[in-house]
Amino acid sequence: MEFDNEKMLSVDDTLEKVAELLNEASISVKDSVRLSNLKNVQELIVHKNPELLDNFLDEILQFQLDKSGEVKKFVVSFIEEACKKDSETIFKVIDNFRYLLFDENVGVQKRSYLAMINIYKNTLKWVVRHQSQLSEHHKQTWYTILDLKNHIAAQLDSDNDGIRICCIKFLEVLILCMSERLKESIILHTNRSDFSVDQLEQDESELFNREDMKEEGRYHLKKLLEYTLSNHISSVNLITSICVLSNLAKQRPEFINTVLETYSKILANMPPTLGKSQVNAVKKQMKLQIQSICKSSLCIGFVTELTNLLNDLGCSTNEINRLIPKNLVAESNKKRVNQSQHGSDSKKTKFDKSQEKSVESLVEKLRNKENVADLVLVSMSKLPDNITPKFSQEYKPISNAGTSQQIRQLAHMMVSFMGDLSDSQPILTVDDEDLDEEEDEELKFKMKIKAEKIDYSESTKSSFNRQQSLTTTPSKTLPSNLNKPASNKTFKLNDVTNNISNKFNQEQIHDLFNKTYKRILDSDEIISKNKEACIIRKKTLIESTIIDTYDQNLMNYVFEDVKKRLDLALIWVFNSYIKLKSAFHKRNVLENTRYKLENGMEIKEEEEIIEVGKDRMEIVEKNEKIVNSEIEICQAEYDKILNLILYNLQTKKDQKDMLFSKFITQVPHLTENALELLKEACKDKEKYLFNMSTLSELIITRYKQRNQLIQILLYFTGLSNQILRENACAICLNLYERKQFSHVIEDYALTRLKYLDEPTPPSNIINEMIEESQELLDADSWNEDMIKSCLYLYLNLMSVNHKLINGLTDVYIGAVSEIKRVILKTLEAPVKKMGMESQELLKLIQDFPPNSETLVLRIIHILTEKTHPSIDLINKVRYLYSSKLPDVRFLIPILNGLTKAEIIASLPQLIKLSTAVVKEVFNRLLGINANIPIHKAPISPSELLVALHQIDPASCDLKTVINATSLCFAEKQVYTQEVLANVIQQLIEINPIPTLYMRTVIQSLTIYPKLSPFVVNMMQRLIGKQIWKNAKVWEGFIKCCQRIKPISHQVLLKLQPPQLKEVFQSAPDLKEHLSNYVQSITPLERAQITTETLELIEQT
Repeated sequence: MEFDNEKMLSVDDTLEKVAELLNEASISVKDSVRLSNLKNVQELIVHKNPELLDNFLDEILQFQLDKSGEVKKFVVSFIEEACKKDSETIFKVIDNFRYLLFDENVGVQKRSYLAMINIYKNTLKWVVRHQSQLSEHHKQTWYTILDLKNHIAAQLDSDNDGIRICCIKFLEVLILCMSERLKESIILHTNRSDFSVDQLEQDESELFNREDMKEEGRYHLKKLLEYTLSNHISSVNLITSICVLSNLAKQRPEFINTVLETYSKILANMPPTLGKSQVNAVKKQMKLQIQSICKSSLCIGFVTELTNLLNDLGCSTNEINRLIPKNLVAESNKKRVNQSQHGSDSKKTKFDKSQEKSVESLVEKLRNKENVADLVLVSMSKLPDNITPKFSQEYKPISNAGTSQQIRQLAHMMVSFMGDLSDSQPILTVDDEDLDEEEDEELKFKMKIKAEKIDYSESTKSSFNRQQSLTTTPSKTLPSNLNKPASNKTFKLNDVTNNISNKFNQEQIHDLFNKTYKRILDSDEIISKNKEACIIRKKTLIESTIIDTYDQNLMNYVFEDVKKRLDLALIWVFNSYIKLKSAFHKRNVLENTRYKLENGMEIKEEEEIIEVGKDRMEIVEKNEKIVNSEIEICQAEYDKILNLILYNLQTKKDQKDMLFSKFITQVPHLTENALELLKEACKDKEKYLFNMSTLSELIITRYKQRNQLIQILLYFTGLSNQILRENACAICLNLYERKQFSHVIEDYALTRLKYLDEPTPPSNIINEMIEESQELLDADSWNEDMIKSCLYLYLNLMSVNHKLINGLTDVYIGAVSEIKRVILKTLEAPVKKMGMESQELLKLIQDFPPNSETLVLRIIHILTEKTHPSIDLINKVRYLYSSKLPDVRFLIPILNGLTKAEIIASLPQLIKLSTAVVKEVFNRLLGINANIPIHKAPISPSELLVALHQIDPASCDLKTVINATSLCFAEKQVYTQEVLANVIQQLIEINPIPTLYMRTVIQSLTIYPKLSPFVVNMMQRLIGKQIWKNAKVWEGFIKCCQRIKPISHQVLLKLQPPQLKEVFQSAPDLKEHLSNYVQSITPLERAQITTETLELIEQT
């Protein structure tokens, strides 16, 4: 009975408290008060006394009309909590909830969507359990909830990111509710009571149909997956979707395969709108979700997919092994075998063994950048001139191209499209390592000849007549093995034509040749459907072209449609190159024979060059001359053809087809003239970017000519042309990250830097500048352009390799003044990139070599420009100042990092510097400079001015202090009337009064005349301090009295007669002013003035 009474009293107290809180909330104008009261009410009637919920439900729902969005969101939260407590509450508040869900405030909408998650789950569960007892009102409410559900599910297309997040989370609940919970499902303790379709007792009822619900769940999952894989999805939405899909996979194992496939597709094709940091965030979240799946029993059967995903996300093998132990792998494989035996995986098998081999082969080849580049270039030649509308509509950019997942996916697509890959190899394969003439290339040369199935042994003659003479009467002095084919007996055209040529005269032969030549050139018009045959016929033409005049005809033919006939130009160049290699091979054989003869070694039967008894060495020497002449002819021919084609390609007006790059990157060897042409091409104002990129590619891919190519690139790093120089430096920085290039680039940069140690510029620098500017230069002295050309690359590298700052410091110490000036001028960009966290810079600041003070000071200034100094930098400079170099200039950049005491202690030295420097100091201290972010200054404006007045005259002369205070007064936006009044107030408290006190008072009055009444009060206080005992201050006091007329009488009448007499002697105008004042006052006021003072005033 006592307990019931206590409960009754408690309920009564609660009723009274709730009523009081609601009344206060209804009349309060502050949102915070209303929210606080309503939250207290919720705690009382929902959690502590839920039986009171119905009593105050309507009163709280009235606040849905409140203007504040926060109050409306509370009402949504209240409805959600009330429905959690009692599921039937929703039938009373459904109209209120619907009103809030369609509110104009987006924040209220989002809160309503999130509340709908719990409301839908709880209501669905209640309705399923009470199907047979539902009233018409209950059914109508349920239909309303279904309408709201459909509305929220359709919000994936909303323009608001937050609403889409809420929609994704709501879809997760729908999918879970509309799917079956399996034994393998991983359900959190808090979600065990949630509804799933397997809880339906009947397959079909008035309100529910199990299959329809499952179908709807699959529909929502499909929509969620489509949105997740869309290109326009934001990073926040994508991360939310990844988490939701992970939850679905764990709670509904039937979806795990779909989820893993979706993860794989996301990695293969990231949305193009995402930035680098956003992509990293997405991958990080996906990695976490995959790890959580790996830690569960769900990973059995999906180890391969999970391993591939973790590999693509950058996990190491050790990490993967920790996440997926070997026993799980074995168990997973066993499960897959069992499934395959039962035919469960038959639909998933897309490739047979041969196709899998093809995929692996393609993956390996697609990882080679050269192969990919070749594929792109070959494909571009077959593209139409204009983009088709269908392509524009269907094209989706691949944002994450180049990943292992994307490469494998591409390989699968290619195999599916093409079928099994052919084992055939390309006919022409020339490695740039063939360029070494001194290397024994006999084996490689024979392989090339074998692949070509053509004998080039007699194709190096330069004229028709010479060819005819050689074929009719072959030389007996050449070694027989030099004319042997590198393979089995092959067809030789000369063997057939030798007899024919004897039957025709020269004119007939030329006529036949002209007709044949023209017919082959025109063959592409006749057999355009068989391009391979066309190329073979034209290659035959090139092999047979032995008359110089036909070179130009062939060149004209190629450039009539160079885009389609570039392959012919490449065949032409390769053919000439193989002739050259053949000649080198002959020389190698002769040199080998000479060596054996000189050392008495046995010569094999196939190496016999003449009959026994002949002078073998003499024959070798004679043949060497012939072969050397042949090499010269072949070199000239190759160089001529190559440069003619390159020049024509480069001078083409339209370079969009990238033919110059395609051609120069495929030719077997670049001659000196070709390299010079490439160098000139990189200077082209319209095509420099493209040609520079080509140069970079050649440097990476051409091992044998790398040194020559990189010297061309390095040449551009010293030009005064900013566009070319910056582009070249950027490429050098990229190459510098690779070990094979770093030493070459750094050595070149250091060599250029060391030139600055010379008293006059070296000749190569002079020549470079003359070549660029086409003007004569003074070779006896350094100018700014020359100095910069030696610094550009080194400074760029310094921003990457901070240790290079030491080399620059060494050069700076010994340099002349002009070089030092330029170094200080160009130092800003690299030092800013290095940043004040650079340990090399901090080491230099702490322990710099002698005579490098100005360099270090410049570095400190650059580091602290537009930003605050770091703690490490402050400590280094503080240590430097206190122990090694007490130069106050070093403190200026870090002033804002010093304490107030340190600043005040350094003021005497700081204000001795030039006026411009002192002004910079004050700007830093007062935060006046707009380039420096707003911060809390270590010393206030009033404290600074007071500190200046307190400087000991022994450490700094008075004139210097006056100049410093004048700079302060000039900053009127800082030294306002209030600040100066505060300064005057502080200074008067100092004993003795500072010498410049009255000067400061007078300057303050000059700037702000309204300070006069305040100054009068201060001067009256000075009289009590016997100001006349300090001559300089007393002099200023009298001048101030003159300044504050006509109210100065208030001060003068406070003075004793002796001091007043002294004032009258120094300033007679004050006596006249005071006399006029005394005559104008009433007798009563005159009576308050002493007799002595009146007599002194009236005395003539």
